[in-house]
Amino acid sequence: MKNTLFFILSALLCMHVSAQQKQDNLQEKLSNHLEIPREVAYLHLNKSTYLKGEQIAFTAYVLNKQNLKASDATNLYIQIKDAKNKVVKEQLFLVEEGVSSNTIKIDSLFTAGNYTLNAFTNWMRNFKEQNYFTEAIKLIEIEDTQESYSVEASEDIDVQFLPESGHLLTGVLNTVGVIAKKENGLGLANADLRITNDQDKVLARFRLNQFGIGKFTFIPIKGSRYMAEISYSGDQTRAFNIEVPIEKNGVILSAITTQDELRLLVKTNRESSKAIKNKKFSLILHNLKASRVYDFTFKNGNTLPFLFNLKEFAPGMNIITLIDSDKKVIAERLFFNHNNLPKTTFSSPEITASSDSLDIKLKPIQALDSVNVSVSVLPKYSIADQHHHSITSYLLLQPYIKGSVQRADWYFNSIDKKKVQELDKLLITQGWSSYDWDYIFNEDFQIEHLPENLLEFEASLDRPRRRNQGFIIHATGNRLPQAVELPANKESFIINNFFHFEDEELAISKIRGNKLIPAGLRIQFLRNTYPELKTNPPFVQPETKREVSDDYQEQPQIIFGKDREILDEVVIEEKINKVKERERELDSKHPWSRVSVIRPEDFNLYNTLGNYLRSKPGINVNEFQGQMVVTSSYNTSAGAPSGGGFNAPRRASAMQLYLDGMPLDNSFFYGFPLVNVDYIEINQTGMGGGFMEAGGSIKIHSNFTSAFESNRYINPQKFEYPVAFSQQRAYYIPKFDSYTSDFYQNYGVIDWKPILKLNEDGYISFKIKKPRVDYQLIVQGISSEGVLIQDVQQITAEK
Repeated sequence: MKNTLFFILSALLCMHVSAQQKQDNLQEKLSNHLEIPREVAYLHLNKSTYLKGEQIAFTAYVLNKQNLKASDATNLYIQIKDAKNKVVKEQLFLVEEGVSSNTIKIDSLFTAGNYTLNAFTNWMRNFKEQNYFTEAIKLIEIEDTQESYSVEASEDIDVQFLPESGHLLTGVLNTVGVIAKKENGLGLANADLRITNDQDKVLARFRLNQFGIGKFTFIPIKGSRYMAEISYSGDQTRAFNIEVPIEKNGVILSAITTQDELRLLVKTNRESSKAIKNKKFSLILHNLKASRVYDFTFKNGNTLPFLFNLKEFAPGMNIITLIDSDKKVIAERLFFNHNNLPKTTFSSPEITASSDSLDIKLKPIQALDSVNVSVSVLPKYSIADQHHHSITSYLLLQPYIKGSVQRADWYFNSIDKKKVQELDKLLITQGWSSYDWDYIFNEDFQIEHLPENLLEFEASLDRPRRRNQGFIIHATGNRLPQAVELPANKESFIINNFFHFEDEELAISKIRGNKLIPAGLRIQFLRNTYPELKTNPPFVQPETKREVSDDYQEQPQIIFGKDREILDEVVIEEKINKVKERERELDSKHPWSRVSVIRPEDFNLYNTLGNYLRSKPGINVNEFQGQMVVTSSYNTSAGAPSGGGFNAPRRASAMQLYLDGMPLDNSFFYGFPLVNVDYIEINQTGMGGGFMEAGGSIKIHSNFTSAFESNRYINPQKFEYPVAFSQQRAYYIPKFDSYTSDFYQNYGVIDWKPILKLNEDGYISFKIKKPRVDYQLIVQGISSEGVLIQDVQQITAEK
């Protein structure tokens, strides 16, 4: 009967509500605001508490906020700040197809304590919403004395009373959210509250949940005083005045959400009815994908009911905003739609054991085309993983609210009726959304921070030249060389979409005849310093204090990445020939060419480039009168010799010669010192090279950092790149002297798998060393279609 009456009231209301008429430009303003592309970031950290000397391992997901698909962003900044908000370390990481994975060394810059890790793109700095990532991490040090760690007790508590609409209205039923926190930021779990008025009449009794959150309803009267008595920890009691202003006139919202419906009441009181009877109001229901505007008046009463089917709304966060005719925001309410959330988990793992390792296969419950997934493998009872967010909670909840949330991931695991209600209580305590309505309605969007696509710099001469100028940006171990032609009478050129790693010099040469001389350029980098981001603080981890344990345990011995890396390099050098391995790697990148890497012994054996090329089958070299002409027997007529020599017949087109990607005249390579060469690509067929390479090609990659290099040929101008990409660094699992101790089970690491993809059978698969303790797989990731992947699988170790 109640449902029927509600539908009838809603139908009658439609006679007085127009969703399309007289809406001015509200919907247009909001639509324009929402159409501005946004990026969101989430980092899956391998854990939250680290030991001095460990690495912070992460996989970053940078996504389009509207559809959760991979962003086009390439540059992700990561900042780590200490408890005093001082930057301890900042780095730039490369993002490819929305994903970046790397490690950050916890080095001598860090001391034991709490830190905040922030991750953001330059574009995110344009928005007030929390689209960036922020998370609290903790560093502990292992000292010679035996210690244990426990949460420090605190007597101070903070209780906040937050009206559902942002304010209380006298004479009508109001809903008030309550959140109680201890000094360390954790919620005051399961505390009992009693609400009374100034006549000591009890108006409400209720219990807070495990996060210190609850709500109550009452009818406030302006001029009356209200108190709250809170009981917690058995016998402790505190009293608080509810110091929330009670307004004589106004309008409030009251919402009840279930998994399928939103029931909304827009209410005013008798004191306000005459003054606002003919005033027009707008109710805006909006999310990132769409908005609806309902205009109404209070001509037919003081309470207007609305009923909405949530299956017609976009999944995730939705916002109700009440605005008057002057575009002033009167009230706002967040609500979450759990229908068709873009999330999935995995079925139970398939595990195949060998003598010392496990092969693990996981299959998503939902069929997915492609995924990027990261897996942290920790002991089952680890206390080093105390993150408050998962990828689901961070991307679907955090960007839309202003505060931080304790154990936000809890609301999105095994969702049921209770969790729907608890999340709604949380949203009441978060107040209004993160949108700045004054900005939306009254300001045009100003782009202060442009999106970045790799790196950029401008190079300038002191004055224009009358002739064209040629320059070479030399190759590095991670970047191919780049040739630049500066037209006559131009004094500068811009290099964008540029790729450069930290700890590498930027080397540029100018081509003059058969020499490469210092470029003589002034360089202006697009970014000389790391950008600053103003952030909301993340949810703070509880402070810890050290206590001497009653049971003495021997100091754990742990080997971190540096020692492991040295050992690994020794093993590698014993097993493989590094030069051959590099040649195979380079060959795979150049399908039409044969790659030769210059060995140190080649310098004395051949001395010059020409002599070295003569040693290659099918290559003919003629050096005469300051010229070096190279041909390939592949393109000579039948009967031509296949070996090289000073007088080899020239019956085919000369091979095109390049230095660091730039075609140069043959005279440049006459007597060219071999010590200036890193490796050579030889393409005798000419295939894949176009008309210029009809006779084949030889591409020389310079070794301009050689200790023997000749300044006659290569002497580049060198620059230090101020903000460059961090090198890709492998994750090394710390070695412990015991893999069953309490210390290991609390703080140890079993493995970290940064980027896993589906195989042809629809599984992700990986191998780990066989654990000696029970363990857990913490899996997070994203599909190409924007489906969030989140799971925790707890597994019993084989005995």
